[in-house]
Amino acid sequence: MIDSRIDAFMCVHSRDIEYLLEASLRSYQRHFPDKGNLTMVTDNPAALRAFLDAKGLVPGAAVTGDNDWLSASELELPGWFRQQIIKLRAFEFCRTEHFCNLGADTLLLRPIATTDLIDRREPVLYYSSHRLPDLHYRFEKKRLRNVARILGVEPARSFRYVDFINDFFCFKREWLIALNDYMASKYGSTPYVELLKGLSASKDQTRFGEWTLYSVFLLDVMHLSPTMRDARGAYLTQIHSRLGLTLSRLDSKVVHLVQKSFDPNVIRQKLMKVNPGAAQIIGATAWANAGARPR
Repeated sequence: MIDSRIDAFMCVHSRDIEYLLEASLRSYQRHFPDKGNLTMVTDNPAALRAFLDAKGLVPGAAVTGDNDWLSASELELPGWFRQQIIKLRAFEFCRTEHFCNLGADTLLLRPIATTDLIDRREPVLYYSSHRLPDLHYRFEKKRLRNVARILGVEPARSFRYVDFINDFFCFKREWLIALNDYMASKYGSTPYVELLKGLSASKDQTRFGEWTLYSVFLLDVMHLSPTMRDARGAYLTQIHSRLGLTLSRLDSKVVHLVQKSFDPNVIRQKLMKVNPGAAQIIGATAWANAGARPR
């Protein structure tokens, strides 16, 4: 019998151990399908474990430290890059054939079906379409070219999609291991240190990207044909600003709150109109009482 469970993991910086994380985990508990094990990786395991215990959240989750999965030289990299390396190394702590990364600032607003994640026994590869070549599209196009250069390929197939950013991203174990082996063959035993040392997490974000690296590897190095789906619309909403929140109906299955200072009561009120169950998840957390806070 094939094990249909899907492991999940979450990278949590110590500054994110707060209300939004609670809402994210409660949405995972309610809406994630065929749960396997949940692994949480953080720079402060003691603080995260205390938070989870105090809230009664995911009691079976494994809480591990960044230093459990990163070398001493990798730990010296900025936190934004460290988390990307951990995601690319998730096959070391996730055990199922497929596993998903859930962002600590990402909410599963509706039940996620297994068919949302897996098709033809392989993970669906999501991308976000852009009606116009807006600022975000140009940003991701630049990242795509840089990542393709790292992999040593022309991104002919990836260029049809460009934007692979998705804070609810599912990997196939076999493919992620193949990427790891490929990177080691090109750059040695510490490929990410060689590529990322000296880069700024604020100024050099187009120079690297874990989801783009994985996607370009599948499409233009291995020439695989995973099921491709446009995440924009009913599946994924990404909210970057208060204006974006005002304009969004929040009626998708997944929402990524890129900015962390949104007023949770505004989100709850919008959800009450389209998804009362998700509004209850937020209402049950301390986040609802905290209000908007600067970050």
